[in-house]
Amino acid sequence: MQITFDPHNAQECATIARLLGTTAQPDTATAQPDTAQPDTAPAQPDTAPAQPETDCHGMTHDDAIHSTPASKNADGSWRAKRGQKEAYEAAIAAATGKDEPAPAPQGMPMPQPASAAPATPPAPIDYKTMAERFMAKMADPDGLPAEYEAIYTALSIGYDDLETNQTSIARLSAYMDAVDNGDDHDGCVRHAMSA
Repeated sequence: MQITFDPHNAQECATIARLLGTTAQPDTATAQPDTAQPDTAPAQPDTAPAQPETDCHGMTHDDAIHSTPASKNADGSWRAKRGQKEAYEAAIAAATGKDEPAPAPQGMPMPQPASAAPATPPAPIDYKTMAERFMAKMADPDGLPAEYEAIYTALSIGYDDLETNQTSIARLSAYMDAVDNGDDHDGCVRHAMSA
């Protein structure tokens, strides 16, 4: 239905106002005598129109991709509307200028990067070389920070299998490396046990 009326006709304005449930404003330009009071309406401040609120990506709220009523995530971005995740992420990519990775098809796992190649174990330490080095440190008064029995106990080294147990040989060699670096007995033990 379309209603037309003359906004300068007071009777037609009153009829429309009754239909709309409001009161008609009389035409004050013709009804007022020349002794009308000056306009006393408060002046509007000279401010720019309010800018729409944006999220952390600089996006304004869009009912097509954002949830309603408007609410934000903890990071300051608008919440995505259910079922609009792809459109939401595309809008973020467009707003920030960052290319988002293409989403994997539903039900397909995302490919994972290849893991690094396993580290190559260190070459075995020759028992004879390690034993000669240890004997030389024992002969030097400043060579070892503790007696050899205390060193063997702290490193859990057994006398019986020292020649063939590569773990014990490696611990004793790492202990001597730490001695060469100037560590005390406790520091040498920590170094040897972590090697």
